This record gives sequence, structure tokens and C-alpha cells, in this order.
Amino acid sequence: MDPKELDEYMEALWYITEKEEPCVDNLKKYERRAFTDEVISRLEQAGYIKIAESGALALTSDGYEKSRQIIRCHRLAERLLADVLGMKPKETEEGACDFEHVIVPEIADSICTLLGHPRECPHGLKIPEGKCCRGARETVSSAIVSLDRVRIGDVVKVSYVSTPSNSRMHKLSHFGIIPGASIRVHQRYPSFVVECGNTQLAMEEEMAREIFVMYPADGFDSTPPVRRHKWRRFRGRGRL
Repeated sequence: MDPKELDEYMEALWYITEKEEPCVDNLKKYERRAFTDEVISRLEQAGYIKIAESGALALTSDGYEKSRQIIRCHRLAERLLADVLGMKPKETEEGACDFEHVIVPEIADSICTLLGHPRECPHGLKIPEGKCCRGARETVSSAIVSLDRVRIGDVVKVSYVSTPSNSRMHKLSHFGIIPGASIRVHQRYPSFVVECGNTQLAMEEEMAREIFVMYPADGFDSTPPVRRHKWRRFRGRGRL
């Protein structure tokens, strides 16, 4: 079994365990991947699964970690294709299948940070957390603050965006509110207004609370001249 084929089986095992209690019978009924007796035996011998006498099946610690990383790479690749390249969810599947075999954990963490540590793929399935996600949560309590706490006139650097709304994440990315971007707080009331690049953006305070930023030490000029540009306001039905 070559590495790519093994990855496909481990990915399938994760999907099965997400939907139902895995067992040998359910593996053999799985339509997207043929789990023959030989394949099941080889996965067991490799130490990725363990099978009880009843036929119940479970991933070992090695099997769980390998499946988790493959799924994480796949779903982050889908988010990258959807959020950055604007591809539709149906179109992201094929591209993500190629990505998942070549993305190492370090690159996956970089993509995750770039996208703001998304929690779900475009299809609404959970993206397994990485070290970068846990580290970001720990950092928030010390060096990073939410945008709504920044004073008028201050220039800050976007660290990451944490929002459960995929549409909101996409809109923020579209207007340049991505990790590494520098933004100036222009107004706090009645709406929150920031300058990013050559654009002024107005947003609700709730959205500002989902954008986490840090003050630069001396990495970039924190006092750029104020420019007047066309205003753009996020609009939509209900909450963004």
C-alpha cells in the first residue's frame, strides 16, 4: 500500500467515525473506499486500528493522529481555495484531495493562521485543531487584544480573526482584514470604523470583537497620514 493510498484509507476511517460507531461491517459497506479483508488486516497489523472480537473497531493513538492530520490538511485546503480563491464548496473537494498529501503540519499551521484559525470547512465539517490554534488562544490573554479595545488613532497589526461566520470571514478577507495587515482605528461610535490600505470600513462592534490585533513594537510606522477614501459598510441579513 503506497503512502497516498494509505492516506485515503485513513481519511475514510475518520469520516466513518464522525458519522457512526465504526465496526468491520460498516467499513465493508463504505461506498467511497473499498475496505477489503486484506486492507483491514493490513491497517490492523500496521497499528492504525484495533478490532474487538465483537467486530467493533477503533483507531489507535497512531491511527487517530494520522487521520486527524490528513483531515486537518484537507479541510484547511478547502478553506484556502474557498476563502482566498473564491471557489465554490463543490469545486474545492478535488483540489483539496491533492493538497492533503503534500502539506506538512508546519505548512498546515501557517495556512490555518493565515485564515484566522477557521473552525469548519466550507461544507460545515469541523476542522481538527492544531498547535497554532491552541497557541493563539493562550496568546490572546497577554499580547493580543480584540479590535474593539483599541483607541482611536492607534495603528495595530491583525493577528487573526476568530468568527463562527464563514461569510463574515470571507468579507473581512476580501477587504484586506487578514493576519499581518495593519489597520488604523478611525472611529468607535456610532459604528466602528477602521482604515485598511486605501479603504475605510465600517462594522458593528460585535465584528470588531472577533478581530484580534497586536500593537507593533517597531515593525512598521504607526502614524501614517489619514487618507479619505470611499466608505464601504458590511451589510447583510441579521448578524454578520
